[in-house]
Amino acid sequence: MKVASLVTSICLSLALLSSASAQDAKYPKDIVHIVVGSSPGGTADTVSRLIADQLGKTFGQTFVVDNMPGAGGALAATTVKAAAPDGYTIGFVFSSFSILPSLNPKVNYNPVTDFAPIAKVSSAPNVLLVNPSFGVKTLAEWIEKVKANPGKFDYGSGGIGYSQHLSMEMLLQAIKGESVHIPFTGSGNLLAALISDQVPFAFDTLTTAVPHINAGELIPLAVTSAQRSEVLPQVPAVAEQVPGYELTAWNGFVAPKGTPPEIVKALNEAILAYLATDKAKEFFAKVGTKIDPSTPDKFGAVIGDDYEKFGKVISEAGIKAQ
Repeated sequence: MKVASLVTSICLSLALLSSASAQDAKYPKDIVHIVVGSSPGGTADTVSRLIADQLGKTFGQTFVVDNMPGAGGALAATTVKAAAPDGYTIGFVFSSFSILPSLNPKVNYNPVTDFAPIAKVSSAPNVLLVNPSFGVKTLAEWIEKVKANPGKFDYGSGGIGYSQHLSMEMLLQAIKGESVHIPFTGSGNLLAALISDQVPFAFDTLTTAVPHINAGELIPLAVTSAQRSEVLPQVPAVAEQVPGYELTAWNGFVAPKGTPPEIVKALNEAILAYLATDKAKEFFAKVGTKIDPSTPDKFGAVIGDDYEKFGKVISEAGIKAQ
């Protein structure tokens, strides 16, 4: 009886220890901070807050969004890089995350080696827009006119190194054309300049351009995604005229390098579960972006491919941050 009692006692103790260990391993046990490199109120901020709310419900813990605008998102990225790799600080990043280190040598992070990718969330192409007064209605006509007049025409962007800027530089390099870059501060100012004919053409994000296209203020020539966009199915992809051309703006979540794989996996599964809901589909359809979920490995490949591709574009064009 004593032996049986001892065995029972040992088994009970082991079970209690196992239960306590499992409880200690539960994630998260405290507030999780999502660092976002943009100001409150924009699309990126709204997306991150929607997902933060869902993650809070999934894990039964608070997920808060910390807005940290500055240096094009580099401030937020370096903050995430420096955080403890325990899953309690993660970042919501955009395409510029892969671009900034090549653009500015002072940016103190490597998007490939300093982070653990969690999940891509959504993506959207840019669209090549022309003022009606420029006198072209197709991409082929635009290419012919630009190549026949090297350096004569200005083009606008939302800022140096932004996706609008790199979309144009990629296209000019591909067709061996020349045009003068005029950077503006953000899409709002860019579109105002384009509509008023301060610049004759520019790339801009599809979501901000569509209202002006529908109003007849601007003519869309091509989108930067590999295939046509469901939002503007009548507008061809640049790749239909320039094979191999592709650029999509994306966003997604990353964690500091060394974050445990089981935490990354749990976050990925929770984010992808939210993106499959009707609520998520309704929101992303409304803002004109495509839900584009991925595994951590596939998101890491996207980050690495963009880092390499845009690094070459920036180097060949001699683009430098100002």
